[in-house]
Amino acid sequence: MLKNWKASFTDEHSHQDLQKAKEELIDLLKHHEAVLAFQEAEKAIGQVPQISHLAGQMKAYQQEAVLFQKIEKQRAYEEADEQADLIQHELENLPIVQDYRQKMQDASDLIQYVTKSIEERINEELRHG
Repeated sequence: MLKNWKASFTDEHSHQDLQKAKEELIDLLKHHEAVLAFQEAEKAIGQVPQISHLAGQMKAYQQEAVLFQKIEKQRAYEEADEQADLIQHELENLPIVQDYRQKMQDASDLIQYVTKSIEERINEELRHG
């Protein structure tokens, strides 16, 4: 199929084949262990009110810091920035957040691997016809 893609790319049949292959790949990824584990971790983290509360506080401090920096209130900027950093550190040390981040990284690595493999395969096919 890849050998003649240049000549027939605009052909409706080939476009349909590509769409079908894309949908099949998406379906495979949706059901991959790494993606399912990430989705479970995402669901679990969303059910912990403390995390969303801390994230909201951190965001508010970050926004204050930006505002204070813009209006050249250096001391207020440093205090707000420090508070945001403290909350970020607290969040990062929660086991559920660490688990979430690891599973997010695993899912991201999977997608990057698949993307790179497809790119390499296409380039190889184009080089060698």
